[in-house]
Amino acid sequence: MLKIEKHITIAIVGLGYVGLPLAAAFGEKFKTIGFDIDSKRISELKKGHDKTLEVEDEILQRVLINDIKDLTINDKGLFVTDEINSIASANIYIVTVPTPTDKNNRPVLTPMLKASEMIGKILKKMM
Repeated sequence: MLKIEKHITIAIVGLGYVGLPLAAAFGEKFKTIGFDIDSKRISELKKGHDKTLEVEDEILQRVLINDIKDLTINDKGLFVTDEINSIASANIYIVTVPTPTDKNNRPVLTPMLKASEMIGKILKKMM
């Protein structure tokens, strides 16, 4: 059986229709940091409301932690932020940014590339 360590901190990059439900689910069991570049969206989520209705407010409010310092004390919960340095302490990164298509129905990978570059700037070498 796979043993999952409690020192895991998961970062979900992109809190849209895929990322937010995933972040809320992980927040039920693990330290989780949700990151999105949309500060208006983060402000709304910090109030415990998801206007897209992907996550019920009751569920969001149950897992939400309002201060990242509290996440270090607790062994689970979800902290949401628009500050990239806040996810530097994570040891698992999951990218859930949009992948739109162009006029020929080919994926546009720019959001994925930008998210990957952003994460690359804060990664630390593991010992």
